[in-house]
Amino acid sequence: MKKSRQFISMPVISLQEGQQIGSVKGLVVDPSLKQVVALIIEQKGWFKEQKYIPFSKVKSVGEDAVTIDQTSSAERGNSLPNIVKLLKDNVELIGARIVTENGTLLGYVDEYYVDLASGQLVGLEFTDKFLSSVMHGKAFLDTNYINTIGKNVIICSDEAMDNIIKIEGGIHETVKTIRDSTSHIWDNTVQKTRHFSTSLNKSLSKMKRSKGTEQQKESPPNSEEITGNKPPSPEE
Repeated sequence: MKKSRQFISMPVISLQEGQQIGSVKGLVVDPSLKQVVALIIEQKGWFKEQKYIPFSKVKSVGEDAVTIDQTSSAERGNSLPNIVKLLKDNVELIGARIVTENGTLLGYVDEYYVDLASGQLVGLEFTDKFLSSVMHGKAFLDTNYINTIGKNVIICSDEAMDNIIKIEGGIHETVKTIRDSTSHIWDNTVQKTRHFSTSLNKSLSKMKRSKGTEQQKESPPNSEEITGNKPPSPEE
């Protein structure tokens, strides 16, 4: 498995001719197959020409170079109309929004991972919004939870929300695991908040009663209380 950016600038070596024919300039992804179907090759020399190597003709993707059987594996665009069409469709994974079926925005794609044997997309690396509310760093989403890869938006199933994997710092935890492991903290917080609110209400009520009693003690007695006599009525 390799990140898409790790392919860029890798030298392409022809095993039959024993020479470097160029370097990887980019990847061509078929969104319906969720697969890298070709490598875009920039050739060396004065007359640079962009060619394409179907991923099925890639012999190996190593640490330092991509190998093919022979130079003819790199073909011109006019002989690969399907590859050229995918390029013209301009479906970009990096920067695309990831949205669940229920309309939750998970974040934006920073990177994607490619299986070196088949070219299949293994998963997406993303950050932002939903992620920052539950964990710090970057996260990985398996492509099994992806339903549709569109031009600017990637649609995934609702189950994806509980199967996001934290990858920052080498720690591998799903959002569901994080939620489960911190649920007791949330419950304790709710209980403490309720206890605090009850105590506060009791304290305020006690203060009000105490204040009312003090006001009654401080108010001066009227003439009736001093003499015990009622003031004469107008009729008297």
